Amino acid sequence: MKKRIGSLLLCLLMLVTILSGCGVGKGSSDDEAVIADTQCPNTLDLAQSWDSWFTSRWGITETLYKLDNNLNPQPWLAVSCENKDPNTWVITLRDNVKFQNGKSLTAEAVRRCWLRTEKINPRFSELMEIKDMEANGRTLTIHTEKPVPAMKNQLSDPLTGVVDISSGRNLATHPVGTGPYIAQEYEPNVQATVKRYDGYWRGRPYFKKVTIDILPDTNTMVLAQQNGEIDLSMYVPSSNLSLFQDKKKYIIDKAAGSRAEILYFNFMTTALQEPAIRRALSMCIDKKNYAKIINKDGSAPAEALYPESVYYGKVHGYPFQMRAAARELDRAGIVDRDGDGIRECRGKPVSLRLITYNTRPELPNFANEIAASAKKLGLKIGVEVYDDVSKQESEGDFDLLLMSFTMTPTGDPQYFADMVFRTGGSSNFGKYSSHKVDALVEELDTEFSPERRKELTTQIQREVLADAAFVVIGHSNFICVRKADIQGFFINPSEYYVLDGNIRRGR
Repeated sequence: MKKRIGSLLLCLLMLVTILSGCGVGKGSSDDEAVIADTQCPNTLDLAQSWDSWFTSRWGITETLYKLDNNLNPQPWLAVSCENKDPNTWVITLRDNVKFQNGKSLTAEAVRRCWLRTEKINPRFSELMEIKDMEANGRTLTIHTEKPVPAMKNQLSDPLTGVVDISSGRNLATHPVGTGPYIAQEYEPNVQATVKRYDGYWRGRPYFKKVTIDILPDTNTMVLAQQNGEIDLSMYVPSSNLSLFQDKKKYIIDKAAGSRAEILYFNFMTTALQEPAIRRALSMCIDKKNYAKIINKDGSAPAEALYPESVYYGKVHGYPFQMRAAARELDRAGIVDRDGDGIRECRGKPVSLRLITYNTRPELPNFANEIAASAKKLGLKIGVEVYDDVSKQESEGDFDLLLMSFTMTPTGDPQYFADMVFRTGGSSNFGKYSSHKVDALVEELDTEFSPERRKELTTQIQREVLADAAFVVIGHSNFICVRKADIQGFFINPSEYYVLDGNIRRGR
């Protein structure tokens, strides 16, 4: 009898395993869905770090303006944003928007939310330059410290999203936004769940519940998508797309975004204060082969800094020239004097630490290739790969930092120039500083003429490249894979939007 029961249990276990492998269960319910990613926020508080990107993607929070597929800002929670004078903007909100607790969206609610975000996150001030605000019903008047010509673009940044800070809920775990989905549970690096908000201002969303699985790597994510456990996978490597060519089962969504693989130099590192070393490293990176071979055409090689697809991207940077790179070092007197294969700078061997992370699978591969090329030049680079490098970024604990960074998610060049190129910028992790660049960025920040903005952005790129201050290796495509029955999803180059009220199941 015991043997019979044991055999029966074994058969049942095998049946469950087979059914799970066929995708029955998780991700297959008609009114539930599963989304997978390898990245996640530390909290659901949009004011913290870059956490607002995730609350936006997960349908929890929304902004006053939203970017279309050409990265042009369009009214969203607001119906208009008028520039009354160079330092004054008047925003009129929609009258039918309610927070997820039933409270109406008012100008005062926006004002209070933004004041809190401004205190917590320095990026907010970089974006908005707010001096003071006046709230009157659905009208919010903003007075800025200086002209902000890209105001509508800035209002599309998820950091300017709105939550009800008077809700009494813990904003780190249960923020009350205006989006189609309400935050339910969140365990960082594991899973988040959101439920449908029936009172959503654009109509009742389709899915009753959506689970966001945070997976350890893209290989796990790809396998789960193949097994039918996932309805939509984000940031699928191009090298895996051959697995999803069956159009009856999968839909591949691509957008040529502005996400860059960017190499930072730490200007506090003695060796990297030598322009010749920065120029040599800039010239030892074969950007075309990195994009085509290492990244399997998942990115486009960068000519300079900004993507060539944007109107301000036509500037040429350093070409791949190993011999010229070696000559740069020789002319600067950075040579191998003791014959150990490593050049010396100021009497010490050039030995550098390159820091990167593994949630973007191309980055460790790029880092190892950079180290191999640098070795041929007589420069020693040790590669360190982490799950997360936020600590190293904030503490400047690196010589070289390779990361993936969106350069123009709001469609405007000012975004990246303020945060990265400007002295003291919130993402200027390598402490680069140039009086010329700062002056040009300052002018860009207040210039309304599109033609002059183009000229200024071109000049900024030329100055940054002359200093060999950064290396942009390539610009990645934003790639998602979904089941063929997931409809209503439209990929956006900004990467700000994934789960909205339109996404549904159907053929």
